[in-house]
Amino acid sequence: MRAGAGPMVASAETDPAPAGLETPRAVRPPPSALLGAIAGLIGIGCCVYPVALVLLGLSSAVAAVDLANVLFHEWGWAFKSAGAAFALAALWIQRRRARACPVDARPGLARNALWIAAAGVATYAAFYGFTTWLGSFAT
Repeated sequence: MRAGAGPMVASAETDPAPAGLETPRAVRPPPSALLGAIAGLIGIGCCVYPVALVLLGLSSAVAAVDLANVLFHEWGWAFKSAGAAFALAALWIQRRRARACPVDARPGLARNALWIAAAGVATYAAFYGFTTWLGSFAT
């Protein structure tokens, strides 16, 4: 610490992250992972939304399981299609934005698609397993 500086004042030498510097890119997850997780959440929404109703106290567990079964069996295709459409739209928007970057700094199409797909499938699988496990207690 510098002479004359109080205990609450840190010098530039001791401050590990000076103001104005961003987190290194290697530490942050790519935006594709977040977009893929949102796509997976949209795809499994038929099971997640009834669980959210129970957790918020707006529905009983039995009514939520019944609603989830109806949504999953009759409207599951629509939720999955909406999740896939969101993933494709996210990939398209990311590719359009990447054109503003220099050619050597652009992320690859395959890498973005892989991140979106992997995060979407992982989110879908995690929530499917969780909601199935919760549903086993209601019946």
